This record gives sequence, C-alpha cells and structure tokens, in this order.
Amino acid sequence: MNFLIVLYFLLFLFLSRLNLKMAVLVLIFSLPSYLIRFNIFSVPTTLLEVMILIVFTFFLFNKRKEIFKNTTKKWAQKIPYPFSWEIILILALSFVAIFIADLNSSALGIFKAYFLEPIFLFIVIVNIFRSEKDIKKIFYALSLSALTVSLVAIWQKITGQFIFNEFWANPENRRVVSFFGYPNAVALYLGPIIPISIGLFIYKIKERGSLNSFLKQLILFITILSSCLAIYFSKSKGAILAIGLSFVFVIFILIKRKYKIYLLILFLALIPSFYFYKKDWINLKLSSSLSYQIRLIGWQETTSMLNDGNFLWGAGLANYQNKIKEYHQEGFFFNKDSDPDFKRKIIIFDDKYRAERWQPLEIYLYPHNIFLNFWTEIGLIGAIIFMFLIFKSLFISLKAGLKEKNSKESFLYLGIFSSLLIITIHGIFDVPYFKNDLSVLFWVILSILAIYQLKQKTKKYE
Repeated sequence: MNFLIVLYFLLFLFLSRLNLKMAVLVLIFSLPSYLIRFNIFSVPTTLLEVMILIVFTFFLFNKRKEIFKNTTKKWAQKIPYPFSWEIILILALSFVAIFIADLNSSALGIFKAYFLEPIFLFIVIVNIFRSEKDIKKIFYALSLSALTVSLVAIWQKITGQFIFNEFWANPENRRVVSFFGYPNAVALYLGPIIPISIGLFIYKIKERGSLNSFLKQLILFITILSSCLAIYFSKSKGAILAIGLSFVFVIFILIKRKYKIYLLILFLALIPSFYFYKKDWINLKLSSSLSYQIRLIGWQETTSMLNDGNFLWGAGLANYQNKIKEYHQEGFFFNKDSDPDFKRKIIIFDDKYRAERWQPLEIYLYPHNIFLNFWTEIGLIGAIIFMFLIFKSLFISLKAGLKEKNSKESFLYLGIFSSLLIITIHGIFDVPYFKNDLSVLFWVILSILAIYQLKQKTKKYE
C-alpha cells in the first residue's frame, strides 16, 4: 500500500510539473480520495490533502516572478480579489478557533483540511483557470467524479457488496454508501454536483451536434440519472427535499412572468387551508420522524451549550463533542407508531412498552444545522460571515444566470446557483461542509464564481 501511494505521488508530481491544469482536474475528480489516510513524519494526512499541497506548491513556483517581482499588469492590480475579505476573516477566525479548543492536534487537523487547504485550491483555480472552456473542464471533472461514486452505489444496491454495516446491507432496508462510510455522505457529495451536471448537459445540447458532443451528452445524462438513483438508494430525505426545492425555485425563475403570477396567487390561496387542515398532520408526522426528533434534541442541546458561556466563540474546532457532553441527554421516548395518545401511554403502560420506544442518543461531531455547525466551530461572527458568503454566492450565480439568460452559458451559472441552494437547504438538517471532500467541493464551486467575476471586471480594461 505504501509503495502504491508513493508511486501515485510521483506520477502526480510529474503531472503537476508537466500540466498544472490537468493535475487540478485530476484532484477535483479525486475528491473522495480523502478516505486514503496515512502519516507523514507522524502527522496524519490524506491523499487529497497531499495533492492540494502539491498543486499549490507548483502554482507558487510557476508564479514566483509575479509574486516577488510584481510583474503583473497595473490594471490587474486594481481588480479586487473575489471574496478576499471573507476569505481573510474566515481563515483568521478558524485559526483563533484552534486556540479556543486548547490548541489540540484535532483542531489543527480540521483547520488545515477544512479551511486552509481548500482555500489554497481556490487560489490555484482562480489564477490558472480563466476561460469559459476552463470552467467547463471543472464541470466535467465534477461530473465524472459523481458518475464514479454513483455507479458504485448502484452496484451496492443491486448486490449488497461493500456495505460493511450489516443493518444498511440488509436487503429489506438497504442504504448505499458508495466509497463512504455512511449513506448521507453519498447524498451530501452528489447533491450539489447534480445541477452542475444538468447545467453542462443543457449547455452541450445547445451546441452544434457532432459525435463527440453526443457522447459527452450521453455521459452527462447517465451521470445525472445514476446520481439521482444513488441519492434515492441512500434514502437521504434531506437531500431529496433540497434537490426538489432547488429545482422548483430555478424552474420558477425561468418560466414566463404571467405564469409566475398565477402560481403565486395559487400558492397564497392554498396557505390558509393548508395551515388549518394540515397543521395537526404535519405535527404528527414530525413527531413520528426519528431523524427530525434526534436533530431537534441536538439543536436544543447545542443552544443550551452556546448560551452557557460559549455564545461568541463557540466550542472551538473539533471540540463540539467535548463541550456538549454535560448538556447531552442519553435518549428519549420515540413515538414510532404515530400514536396521538403516545404521551399518556408512556406513563400508564408497563416497562416493556416504554423499553420498546426508548431511543438512545449518541453525541454527533456537529449539531446538524449549517448555521449551528459554523457557530460551534468558528464562533458566531464566523458563522455570520460564512452565511453571508453563501448568500452572496447565491446572488452572484443567480445574477450571472439571468444576465446570460438568452445564451447557453446561463445554464452553467444557474447550475452553480442550484448547487449552492442545495447545500444551503440540505444544511438545515445536515453537515454539508465539515468533511474533507465537501469543504473542498464548496471552494471549487466558489472558485468558478470568482473566475466569472474576474472575467466581467477584466473586460473593462481589455
């Protein structure tokens, strides 16, 4: 195994020296490679991390003249770096969060893997990928990665192989995991890539037909279909909801104005009836949803912890589990039968009835809410800045998509918008950032928007 890793690094070093763009595309395709872990001089790292450091080192080497001798064009120096102040503040606050967590090795590892290295890659992409052709290459790399992950997941669904958790492997309630350790990881990774693949697919359809173009369209179509199936087989309700809502929103944006008005009138007319006649039904469904109840308790525990002296700085990087212990409840009685008389029965029924409905609770790594995740890790200010960054990116991508509305490029940017929207919606119930591949994926998506911004600004000087 060590020999294969060393051989891979040598080949990747050679590729980076020969063609840095291609090396970055290989890296983007290989985002799940963080699962290959090892130590370098007793420092834990991953294959993905080392690849990022290699491309960043070669980038610095290639740009050394511009960096140290200031050989860039004067007009280029006037253009502000996209998302510059947000990046600086996030890096600063995440660095401070290491000390809030008492400067332990886990906090240092989270800082480099989830903040420093993804931003390194962001800087590399923004500086070496500049054209529309380059952006499409990034889209292809992500799509091919999604295709690989989803095909493995579909194979697992059919055969049950390589699902090492017996409960998830059971044919009666099988949930696919692909290369990852748990089903939600499949949905968290594939969800944001699906609209990117759809945007590229529509872009290719609008091009002039050729055999090469048709083959690319076919591969993209298979990618979209297999990714949707993989998410369905993972049984991630949060991802399915996020994808559905984001697509409805994009379709609403694209339809003609008069149809928007009709839909808004219909929606406003249905709200009162929905509230009065479905309110109890919704409450009953939520009370009988195990995942929702677990998350609700987690949010309540997190709020208590934050209000108890941790309001501003949170828990610190990789310190949530340690901080939440004294606020954590061991379990709760779960209304799995959707019984409206459940609370009374818990009191009057025997111990066997109560034991059957007792649900133990584990302490998770994060609170499973995008705002609370950042709040506990990098503090309240860090959470606000990160949410500002997300909403700013949503605005930029939507504006770009609508600006280019009559061109095929609009679908690329609407794909980015939908991708960020999926991350945001799914993040209400899950952790769409604090994972090696997901943090890098987020900054790759952001880098595409940064390239677009730079393209628009440089037009003024050309």
